[in-house]
Amino acid sequence: MAEVVKIVLTGGPCAGKTTALKYVSSELRKLGIKTIAVEEQATKLILSGKTPKNMGNYEFHKLLFELELNEENKVINYAEKMDCDRVVIIFDRGLLDNKAFVTQDDFDRYSSINGINEDKIRNSYNAVFHLVTAANGAEEHYNLCSNPARSESVEEARKIDIETIAAWTGTPHLRVIDNSSSFEDKLKRLLIEIKAFLGVPKPLEIERKFLIEYPDISFLNDLKTCRKSHLTQAYLTTPEEGNFRIRKRGDGENAVYIKTVKIKISDIKRIEIENYISEEEYYNYMSRKECITGIISKDRYCIVYQSAYYELDVYPFWTDKATIEIELLSEDQPYVLPDFVVPIREVTFESEYRNLILAQKYRELKQYK
Repeated sequence: MAEVVKIVLTGGPCAGKTTALKYVSSELRKLGIKTIAVEEQATKLILSGKTPKNMGNYEFHKLLFELELNEENKVINYAEKMDCDRVVIIFDRGLLDNKAFVTQDDFDRYSSINGINEDKIRNSYNAVFHLVTAANGAEEHYNLCSNPARSESVEEARKIDIETIAAWTGTPHLRVIDNSSSFEDKLKRLLIEIKAFLGVPKPLEIERKFLIEYPDISFLNDLKTCRKSHLTQAYLTTPEEGNFRIRKRGDGENAVYIKTVKIKISDIKRIEIENYISEEEYYNYMSRKECITGIISKDRYCIVYQSAYYELDVYPFWTDKATIEIELLSEDQPYVLPDFVVPIREVTFESEYRNLILAQKYRELKQYK
């Protein structure tokens, strides 16, 4: 069975998704990566004569959601049977894009009818790449001609763009590709991000970490492009697998489970190999207490700010400070911190602020014995 990697290209109207889908899938195939491109379903539906106007907004998006879900399942089943190690599926929009066009109640209603919910959807994709609408930063190129199913004004396109980013905020790997360059370079930046995610040429993780003053939690909760999730992660050393980390993200039936192996190259750069595991596998690992070297829990706030994606962690043992991280493409890539955090200092190179050391220092392991 082939490993299936699900990637979503999303964004506001006239962001370049259709062109990007063709460009990226073509470039990945040139690299020998088995790739399946799945076109946007909404445009097909609208051009067939079924629209929110003549069907009603709820009925249209309910039908769209069902079509997208069926198409995803069909493509995934096909990909799993391919004779190769890995298949990359690139979707022009994913199931959560619907949230930008309906109320929360409507989305919850028709997603639950299909036996799925928002958190499960958000964590079911491996990576999401948001292309910002031309209506924000490239207004001179915004038009309705390139897609006959498009009808949004510049203002409406901007609103949908923000609503779409908000819907996907909190997904495990989210990157925003803005309009700070030509469209040709926008596509190249997207390809670089996707290749980095796929580990081409190597699955590198390059992060900078900062100690900050304890954040205004009410502000974070009110921030549209911010989403909170609870994490529990354990560090293990086993005779058969060596050192690795397991993580539970979320709570209850909405939780997802991830296993991560990291190989240090430098204080800022690591090779990272990450895979989803089952709930049963997670708890089997957790039962091996003799192999666990530390456990830590925290609340993570995933934040999109000025086209960058941040992870702000709040720990139960600190009331005066927290940490924030940003993942980069290179060690010398420029970055800024959000203006609503108060930095104390960078701790990227301070081992005492690594999660394993924090887990051991604050002895949360006893909570799980």
